[in-house]
Amino acid sequence: MDSIPYETTQAMEASERLGYTHGKAVALAIQAIMMNMHVNDFIRAEQLARQSLDAFGQTGNQDEIICAYYAVGFSLFAQSRYDEALYYYKKACQDAYRSGNRVEEIYMLSLQGEAYRERGDYEKAFDIQRQCIQVAESLDHPELVRGEYLYLAELFVQIEDYGSAEKYFRIGFGTGKPEQTNSWDMMVYAELLTRQRKYDSALYYYGRFDSADAGPGSLKTYLVSKGEYYLFRGDYATALPYFINSLDYQRRLNDRNQLMRCLGDLSKSYAGLGQNAAAFRYAREGLSLAGAVHARQNIRDACQLLSILYDREGRTDSAYFYFRRYILLKDSVLNDQLKGKFASYGFEQQIRLLNQEKQLEESCIREEMLTKRLLIAGIAVLLLLGVIYFWIVRLKRRNEEYRRKRAENELEIQRLEGERAKAALLQRAKELEVQALRSQMNPHFVFNCLNAINRFILSHEAEAASDYLTKFSRLMRMIMNHSRHSIVTLAEETEMLRLYLDMERLRFKDAFDYRIDAGADVDAGELLIPPLLLQPFVENAVWHGLMHKEERGWLSITMEVHDQVLSCIIRDNGIGRRRAALLKSKSVEKHKSMGLQITAERMALLTGTDPKEPFFTIEDLYDEHGNAVGTQVTLTIRVHQHTGKPVGITS
Repeated sequence: MDSIPYETTQAMEASERLGYTHGKAVALAIQAIMMNMHVNDFIRAEQLARQSLDAFGQTGNQDEIICAYYAVGFSLFAQSRYDEALYYYKKACQDAYRSGNRVEEIYMLSLQGEAYRERGDYEKAFDIQRQCIQVAESLDHPELVRGEYLYLAELFVQIEDYGSAEKYFRIGFGTGKPEQTNSWDMMVYAELLTRQRKYDSALYYYGRFDSADAGPGSLKTYLVSKGEYYLFRGDYATALPYFINSLDYQRRLNDRNQLMRCLGDLSKSYAGLGQNAAAFRYAREGLSLAGAVHARQNIRDACQLLSILYDREGRTDSAYFYFRRYILLKDSVLNDQLKGKFASYGFEQQIRLLNQEKQLEESCIREEMLTKRLLIAGIAVLLLLGVIYFWIVRLKRRNEEYRRKRAENELEIQRLEGERAKAALLQRAKELEVQALRSQMNPHFVFNCLNAINRFILSHEAEAASDYLTKFSRLMRMIMNHSRHSIVTLAEETEMLRLYLDMERLRFKDAFDYRIDAGADVDAGELLIPPLLLQPFVENAVWHGLMHKEERGWLSITMEVHDQVLSCIIRDNGIGRRRAALLKSKSVEKHKSMGLQITAERMALLTGTDPKEPFFTIEDLYDEHGNAVGTQVTLTIRVHQHTGKPVGITS
């Protein structure tokens, strides 16, 4: 009890005075843990832990009960009462899972694996260790993962698979060295080197152990481990003092796992020295202790040794009796080891598969990132060119198809008899002609947009080009969606018009503002007009009026409906038609605008009127001094309410 901190004892006494049962339970659990870890009095630790569980049972506050479960489980494990220890380890694991503490859950799982290992159930031990490593890796906790691989290496030592044990020790040590880990793992690694007959390396790591400052718990394990080094080499005289000193610690601390190990080593040492009486005494004591806790591998080793000792003395009956027990237990233990090796093989296959998947995933991610960094610009350009080429080819094919169908319909009209049939076919021809004219307008608009994109690229305005491309793709998608209809709602036309004006403002660096107003009597969702009807007039206002203006320009579009007639006024404060014509005549690059001509022909086909009688008027605006201050275009269109079917439009 001298090793238990004074503060813990004070806390328990204060809890008892105050009647604070939960505080008393926690203090008892901490005392039990320290009794296990520092004093190694496992019987006293079990008593304290059970008192703690009784106190927890008297209160509804179960916080920290995992400490009591762990303390009683560890004390029982040290006494080789494996089944009882497993019960409390599982209770602790369940409590950690309920509280969401995954680190404690992994630690309690590892302790279960250790108990199964000491009990000889290697198959179950490997299965639990697999769970521990998978959960630890999912938490992205490198230190915890390394610890679990060291547990795994120790398990491979137990089934005498030294090559795999060496591999997992290296993984567990990571970038560090074996001497930089704790004394227990360093000693187990030294034992592995001894079994691999790497005696110099093993002796080096034993020499790194500071026995002067070690506590009883570490010292008793070091002594028996160092003694086994000499025992393995056949140096029984040197090994014997280590085992004798270790035995004294084992008896005082009642660590039955290490006590059975030490008794067996003492018996082998005395047998090697020819001192049969002492060898008999320790072998029988070890067999009695192993039988009490059902440690089959220790029973097997004791029976083998007794068989050899009795055979030396010529007592063949006793030798035969223990030899038979040894053979039966040997087969049973070998069967457990074989199961463990099968389990380890499956475990390694899973680990190898997981590592391969992880490496493949990392490789794919690296390749993908490299490809993105190197080719993102090229891919964007290729996609853009592909989309443009696809739509141009598609529009060209549609033009050809429309012309072919129109020709076929004209031939069919000539063959048909009856005015009524002729009128139907002529109406169909008109509709096809309207579609053909509209498809002619689409390449015209695409051509203008591509010119704008080209200017941005040549001017190294990548961000503006990207923004313009985004708006252009949206506009093309809207045109595609309405390509099979001769009319759209006024709301859809307005949306396309806003998108077009946003593109022009971006191209001219926000050189003008615009505004679209609809009167209270305008139901844009119900009124139907031809698509891209207003766009050519807006385009003329921007290109011929606002583009050449030095000051900031503005453009207004006002719409009103009276008696099913839509009046649309497009007004700008540009330089006027006269000055625009003068600038155009001086320009080296002359361009013939087809927008107004195509629009006039479309409306003529839709209304059945002469295209020379347009449905719009253009008026030049002047101030009081006779200076040009802009242009106003007035359009009048007869519209119909939306009925779910295409309807005719008249002006």
